[in-house]
Amino acid sequence: MESNSKWLDAHYDPVAGLNTFSSCIVLADLHGDGEFKMVVADLGSGSYNMKLRVFKGTSLMSENALLDLPTGVAAFLMDQNEPRTPAIAVASGPFIYIYKNLRPYFKFTLPAMEVNPLEKEVWDQAKEDKIDPVTLKEMLEGIRDKAEIPLSVRSLRFMMLEQQEMEAFVNTYKQQLLKRQTVITCMGTLKKNMADEDAVCCLVIGTENGELFILDPEAFTTLTRVSLPSVPSLLDVTGQYDIEYRITVACRNGNVYILRRDSKRPKYCVELGAQVVGLVRVQKNIMIGTSQETLYGYSQKIPLLVPGLKYPFETYVECCSDKGISDIIKVFVLREGKSTPLITAHINMPVSEGLAAA
Repeated sequence: MESNSKWLDAHYDPVAGLNTFSSCIVLADLHGDGEFKMVVADLGSGSYNMKLRVFKGTSLMSENALLDLPTGVAAFLMDQNEPRTPAIAVASGPFIYIYKNLRPYFKFTLPAMEVNPLEKEVWDQAKEDKIDPVTLKEMLEGIRDKAEIPLSVRSLRFMMLEQQEMEAFVNTYKQQLLKRQTVITCMGTLKKNMADEDAVCCLVIGTENGELFILDPEAFTTLTRVSLPSVPSLLDVTGQYDIEYRITVACRNGNVYILRRDSKRPKYCVELGAQVVGLVRVQKNIMIGTSQETLYGYSQKIPLLVPGLKYPFETYVECCSDKGISDIIKVFVLREGKSTPLITAHINMPVSEGLAAA
């Protein structure tokens, strides 16, 4: 960190060897004794040595190997059983790995997506040896350029191969069922029906295909599934699922949306000129950090304005004149307690002769 920075290091260890993101770090009372541990999903080298590590203070307590790169970690209570110890959820690819007492307990898999029928047809032809690998690649490229349904990961990987690698790839995968799955991009927790700190929580996950899932904490069935305008990257969740909740979602298109319990689609919130790197709700305010090293604060009391749309306002205008009467009325819309106007308008309104005479 630069010497002239305004920030202080809470802890700095250059040999810790941790490679992770903030979404892969969580504090949890793992043993129900009131002592919180830091749980970290370590990315390792990026291709191997991925581990789930638990720290007490700055000391490593335990670690478990992870099968794939993690994208998020959450601690949540699945049931009312005693002792009240949380489970750890690790999102990785299309899977969520659940750990109880730091031991593998359950694996949830995202629902499979619809496969492009033309893509399936050409792979069936390859399976029956009706077309060679070069023809298969040409046909897949033609489908990709015009397809409404995106191609599967298998086809995308195949089209990236060199010609000498194609035949071995086709022979390896042509007998396997063609599937198309999305991956998890972000994850959070939502209280089920109570606001208590040790209440049972649902998992909330965002996916690469622009969807948001709320999962039942016991059966891991889908309670709610909502489509978003873009790929979600960050979540902030408040409320209870059975009563009322709000999910604030930052997406890759630079926009922030709000989803409520009774809404079938997210409500547009604010458009930013940069990617969101941090998001948190503080009471009725939303604090947003962007990649331009800027921190924004938004209040829901005042509607956020979108350029180009018309917003009708009704207000009482008191006529004040000083050394004559002006034809221009100046209107200012202020936030309560603030002097900086949110909106200013100059309205040209000719004064009638009767008013002028008065």
